[in-house]
Amino acid sequence: MVSGLESAKLKLIRAAVHIDAARNAIWEYLADEPSGIAADANGKYTLNFAVPPPPEIALYAGEALYQIRSAIDHLAFDLVKSNTMQIQLPTGWKKRCEFPLLTEIPTKGNPPVPCDLPLPYNFFNRSLPGISRGAFAFIESLQPYYRRDGSSALWYLAKLSNIDKHRYLNLIKGHAQVRLWSTTHDSSAIHAEDGAEIEIPYPKGVKVAGGFTPFVAFDEESLGLDKAELTVDHTLQFCLEDVERLVIPVFEKFLENA
Repeated sequence: MVSGLESAKLKLIRAAVHIDAARNAIWEYLADEPSGIAADANGKYTLNFAVPPPPEIALYAGEALYQIRSAIDHLAFDLVKSNTMQIQLPTGWKKRCEFPLLTEIPTKGNPPVPCDLPLPYNFFNRSLPGISRGAFAFIESLQPYYRRDGSSALWYLAKLSNIDKHRYLNLIKGHAQVRLWSTTHDSSAIHAEDGAEIEIPYPKGVKVAGGFTPFVAFDEESLGLDKAELTVDHTLQFCLEDVERLVIPVFEKFLENA
């Protein structure tokens, strides 16, 4: 039987395949030059994508997110199954076992107030019964509610994978970095999304030259961040690499000692 650690690594390899597929689909889409900057009679400039990004990009993204999310669940399952604390595992633990990813700090009381951090040992006992204090401390430190180091990547993973799994294909949209320059003023870079008016940051009458670099980004309002940071392939790669870099090596040690 393949171990949880082995299957997690296989799933991350598969996730990389889907990320490459998403990246290739993005390149093919942008190679057809679907975007441009149009000026109207009033001199207003607008970024326009004549053709929206194809849904295959979001489909590949969802498949990558699934494999990454599933990989850490396999690690969690193997960790509980190893039962290093030698407890009587509760009935039905297999159905509830998962790697917790909490995007918000849990609350307690009425009215509810945020729990103190770090959360106390065994807070995740329902999904991770009987794990060691060291394993608990590590998993708690990675929780997305901290929004630091690897937990930022896991925050994206939790949000995007939940949308793809339970609701719909993640929304994506064409964006561009617009570069402007003149002989008399400093150069300027502007981020714009499809349909956005591009405001020229120079006085009227200044001769301006420029260009733009189009890309495809996630367009989920629940992420609440600058969408210029959410380039689809870079965000997926960020999630994959942080699980490989931060989670896998530590779980290797936990499971080797089981």
